[in-house]
Amino acid sequence: MKQEELADRIFAFLNGEGIPFSEYQARLCAQHILLMLEWNRRLNLTRITDIKEILVKHLLDSLVPTRWLPAHGNSLDVGTGAGFPGIPIKIAHPELNMVLLEAHRKKVSFLKVALARLQLKGICAIQARWENFVTSRASGITQTHDLVTIRALRLSPDQFAVFAELTLSREGTLAWWAGPGVDENSIQPYNSAVNGLGIEFEGCISYRLPSASRPRKICLWIKKAD
Repeated sequence: MKQEELADRIFAFLNGEGIPFSEYQARLCAQHILLMLEWNRRLNLTRITDIKEILVKHLLDSLVPTRWLPAHGNSLDVGTGAGFPGIPIKIAHPELNMVLLEAHRKKVSFLKVALARLQLKGICAIQARWENFVTSRASGITQTHDLVTIRALRLSPDQFAVFAELTLSREGTLAWWAGPGVDENSIQPYNSAVNGLGIEFEGCISYRLPSASRPRKICLWIKKAD
C-alpha cells in the first residue's frame, strides 16, 4: 500500500472514530506503520501485519485512551516495542516531550530510524531495561515524568510500586493498558503495593475497539505527593 493511500485511510478511520486528526498527522502515522511493516520482514516487531488490524489494535488502541491522559509535559513510554503507544501519542500531542524506552537493541535501531524519518521534535528512543533506566542518570533525560505509559510491559506489584515511585513527577499520571481481563481483584495487589507512597488509584476506564468482543481497560494512577 502506498503512503498516500494509507494516510487517507487513517485520516478517515480516526476521524470516524471520534479522534480529530489532521492530514499531516495521518501521514506521519502512515510513515510509521509502513516502516514498521518493512522492518518486520527481518525483525519481529509485531505479529499483527494486516493493515485493518494494525489500525485498530495498534493505532486506535494507542489513541483512544489519550482523552484521559495529560497532553503536555514530559512523557515516558516503557517497553515501547515498535513505538506503540508512544509515537501515536506524540503525533496526537506534539507538545509532549516523549522518551521511548525499549530493552531490545534491534527494536531501538528501528525506532531511531523511524524518528529520523518522521522528523519529530521532542522525542527520543533509549535502549535500557526499566530497572536500569530509573536508577541511573541518563544524560539529558528528565528523570520524573508527567505521563508514564505501559502497554506491553508486565510488572509484579512490588516492581510496579518501585517503578511508579521513581518515574512519576508530582501530579504525574501512570497509565496501564490493562486489557479486557482486568478487574478490581487483579488490581488490588498493585494498589496495596503503592499504599503510603502518595500514589492514588484513579480507576480503570473501559473503552471499545471495533469488532472487539469485550471492552478494553486503561487503569490510571496519580502521584499526589513526593
